[in-house]
Amino acid sequence: MSTAVQPPPPPPPSAAAASAGKGLHSKLYNGMIGAADKFVPAKLRPLWMHPAGPKTIFFWAPVFKWGLVAAGLSDLARPADSISVSGCAALAATGIIWSRYSLVIIPKNYSLFAVNLFVGITQVVQLARAYNYQLEQDKLKKAQTQEEKPALKQ
Repeated sequence: MSTAVQPPPPPPPSAAAASAGKGLHSKLYNGMIGAADKFVPAKLRPLWMHPAGPKTIFFWAPVFKWGLVAAGLSDLARPADSISVSGCAALAATGIIWSRYSLVIIPKNYSLFAVNLFVGITQVVQLARAYNYQLEQDKLKKAQTQEEKPALKQ
């Protein structure tokens, strides 16, 4: 008589797991990746097969997020009086937070780190521009009030 304990049967797949990868967009994407697999040179194969490589969302999300960096850099040409301080602060905070997150997840995602670092930096520069503009406006107001005071005494 055997007393070996049998492992429990695996749980049934959930509805989400059962339908994962069965949509038209997934089939199309997997087909494109399968076709591209044949043309990837041997030197690029480690990048291609990396857990954060082009076969995953961990690669494509940072690629598209560079658009935020481009927008932030183009905003450097905007007048400082039109800067949204709350918007820049929110983007700077998320850039800094996600930079940290990208280094603690597995696999480490250095492209996500780089894009979020640049998002944070561009928005901190925008915040500095807004702060300097506000200081200049305060100095102008003080100068105007001091010019008006002697005129009132006469």
